[in-house]
Amino acid sequence: MGVKVLLDSVEKVRDFVDITNNTPYDIDVISGKHTYLDAKSLLGVLSCDCKKPLVLDIHAGKKERSELVTKLEKYVVA
Repeated sequence: MGVKVLLDSVEKVRDFVDITNNTPYDIDVISGKHTYLDAKSLLGVLSCDCKKPLVLDIHAGKKERSELVTKLEKYVVA
């Protein structure tokens, strides 16, 4: 199960990409049913419909996932 985040402003997207760029593993942003984008790409994330929650697919171990979700806590939605 992925983590849902809401990035509804350019400033939030910039901060989100800065955080994800500091990880050594891959993170995908899923927008819609079949659109997978690199969460470390500013242009990729900006190309999403950021008015709706996006789903993160984090390709890391349980500990790394938990640490990343903690860093992204201000963007996580239920």
